[in-house]
Amino acid sequence: MDLLKGKEVFLFSEVSGLLTYKGVPASRANVRRLVKFGDKSYEEVIEANDEGLFHFDSLTKAERTIFPKEFVSHQKLIVEYESKEFLIWEGVKRSEESNAELDGKPLNFKCELTDDTRFFHMMLHSIGTSCTWGS
Repeated sequence: MDLLKGKEVFLFSEVSGLLTYKGVPASRANVRRLVKFGDKSYEEVIEANDEGLFHFDSLTKAERTIFPKEFVSHQKLIVEYESKEFLIWEGVKRSEESNAELDGKPLNFKCELTDDTRFFHMMLHSIGTSCTWGS
């Protein structure tokens, strides 16, 4: 690690998915990614395509520290569709590696907006989501 440049940490891994509403693609839904890391907040909004597909690149930061410190990245994905908001992902990422949110699995989701939130307990954290992903 170059002390001047810092170590790259993943605040939110690359994520993509398919959004549906009552079984039909949620065309042109707005997807908002919110991240809080330390005293900084990050927000990005994208629009799903006609088929309801969306994608965010990884959100990374060069972290310069001399002494070890606890890694904590608060994450949310919120979908706005047909004048309603749907929280499809909420969690606290506790490891700086890519894809640590799902213990190394890629964040490739299928999200039915009308589904209830379910909670999953991973090795270092828990997440609330209405999405599913491959096993």
